[in-house]
Amino acid sequence: MDKNILQRLNNLSDSLQKLYEPIDIYRYTAPINRITEKQRLFVSHEAGEVYNPQFTYQTPPSDWEKPLHQFLTELHRNENEWEQLIYLDVSLTLDLMRGVTNRDTALITEASINFYGQPTEELTQSAYQEIASLSTKPELRTISAKNMAEQMKNALTNASLVDWQVIVNENMNARISVNSEIKQVNVNLEALFTISELKRLLIHEIGTHVFRSVNGSLQTLGLLQLGLYNYMATEEGLASYHEVLYGVQSAEDQLRYALRVIAAYMSLNHSFYEVFCELTKYTTKDEAFDIVTRAKRGFIDTSKHGCHVKDKVYFEGFHQVSSHLKNYPTDYSLLMSGKVSLSMLPALRELRETGYLLEPQYLPKQLIFGNDLAGIMAK
Repeated sequence: MDKNILQRLNNLSDSLQKLYEPIDIYRYTAPINRITEKQRLFVSHEAGEVYNPQFTYQTPPSDWEKPLHQFLTELHRNENEWEQLIYLDVSLTLDLMRGVTNRDTALITEASINFYGQPTEELTQSAYQEIASLSTKPELRTISAKNMAEQMKNALTNASLVDWQVIVNENMNARISVNSEIKQVNVNLEALFTISELKRLLIHEIGTHVFRSVNGSLQTLGLLQLGLYNYMATEEGLASYHEVLYGVQSAEDQLRYALRVIAAYMSLNHSFYEVFCELTKYTTKDEAFDIVTRAKRGFIDTSKHGCHVKDKVYFEGFHQVSSHLKNYPTDYSLLMSGKVSLSMLPALRELRETGYLLEPQYLPKQLIFGNDLAGIMAK
């Protein structure tokens, strides 16, 4: 890579990271009346009456998209593939922001499909087939959000990543999320966790999401720490791959990932209540509510058809990553070199051949589990 191009890309990377830092789209797609709407749905469902949650949300800042619009005008999208990826990522982020700002279900659906891909009937049938092969035994959720946060902090400290924070937050769709731009792990205040989930989520969140971000930050090409267009299926697929590799993924986890595909596919043409009823054939009402709420994230009136389709990437990405690494196991280090996608592998090989790619310094096998966790797991 030409040094002038590298310098330009790194300048763009620095600018984009600063622009993305204050933008937390998912903060504005997490219902603030989640608990009351959940109760209303459960009461209606018990009585055999149809009810679609009517969600309310925090209002996004006014004009929050303007800096990104200005940034787009500075891009030369046709000069190289990396700048094209930046352009696509920013453009689709703006589409999602516009959909969330206007509570436009059609735009949220369209933008998320452009970002993550269309949930297909074939993928959905694969999810149903996997469900049919599973034998689940639900485990009690006894670990508080505070205790989970402590384990996350211990793991980061043991990895010498003291500049990362773990925060317990309200109003989250996910139970745990990682915000790489501000080096923060978020734990949902309302969430409870099973004992077996402790190690799984350390492998998933710290061993994959945090470590890929940190590895990317050490690279000569700064863009590798950002997670650009089309990376999410690889990101979540690799996290699930690690869960299986280290023996911490349960049948309940596999069921959840499969049901997320079904929820995404059905939500495109069904209401919240219809999708919820389908999912309760296979899981608890609490789990079904969580999954469909994620599928309808950003929607006010959830009787409307449409979906934020992101959650189908967990199941889909796992199969893509597993299949690729079965055939090309030596690509594993490339996939851990940053927040990159399978589609970036040719460009990553070129970077490595020209001396611009470092081997990943952080891998999930290096995780050290604290004494508290060891004690909990021994019980």
